[in-house]
Amino acid sequence: MTSSCNYYELLGVSRSANNAELRKAFRQLSKELHPDTTSLPYEKAIRQFQSVCEAYDLLSDPVLRAEYDKNLKKNNNLVSQSTEIDLIKNEAGQFSKSIGVRRPLSGGELFSLLLLIISLLFSLTLGLVVGVLKGADVIFVPSWMIAIKSII
Repeated sequence: MTSSCNYYELLGVSRSANNAELRKAFRQLSKELHPDTTSLPYEKAIRQFQSVCEAYDLLSDPVLRAEYDKNLKKNNNLVSQSTEIDLIKNEAGQFSKSIGVRRPLSGGELFSLLLLIISLLFSLTLGLVVGVLKGADVIFVPSWMIAIKSII
């Protein structure tokens, strides 16, 4: 794993790899290179593990991956080793700029929010129905407000 290879080579996947293939390659490499589990020297393991994490983070984001692919095509076979290292560092810098940018909610997240809202409305309705059936007032005045009204 040299620093002169691109992120696809670093993860050992093709440029057409989907997210599942990227995740599988990342998990395998992270198990091999994690500083707590590898036989590599600690500092080298940290550097390689961080490189693998950066590669996965960049390639798993569709926007950053498209930009990275565009730069790879533009510089294909024309980039020397030192320029390619600078390109990878530049791409990693672009990744750090994307921190804090919200991604759109997935279908599962939207469905969870819908279920949460439905359960909240159901709970409120159930509470009101039980209160009315017990004969409680829908508008409740706390005792401390009654005390203030009697003082005034």
